[in-house]
Amino acid sequence: MDENLRFIAIIDSLKEKGIVSDYVQIAKELETNKAAISDIKAGRKKLSIDLLRRLKKSYPSCSIEWVVTGEGSPFITPQPSSDTPSSQNTELFLNRIAEQAEEIGRLKARIEELERERPVPITPKYVHSTSKETVEP
Repeated sequence: MDENLRFIAIIDSLKEKGIVSDYVQIAKELETNKAAISDIKAGRKKLSIDLLRRLKKSYPSCSIEWVVTGEGSPFITPQPSSDTPSSQNTELFLNRIAEQAEEIGRLKARIEELERERPVPITPKYVHSTSKETVEP
């Protein structure tokens, strides 16, 4: 199961628990629209770090670590203070993922640049000739 499906599983669990009524409500609370949620569900769009942050802010009991890695439980016991280690760890985790995504983007751009700059090798016309004839100077 990938992070898109785990994200939808969390939303569906929130619906089952009666915390949200439908995708329209959660989309509004996550500052997006129902179409974006549907696109994530259908795999047409990848789940963004920003959407994960908004999910954590709106629903602190949701485990972002579970959504991203599949490890642990989808829900955690909310901590009373936003300065708790769990909250700090989640923010560090999300920041690290964002940094890695940016680095991947830079690396992809560099690869494309190197491929554009790479000279095309020129192969001599008869390099693979099997003829035993020699040319006299």
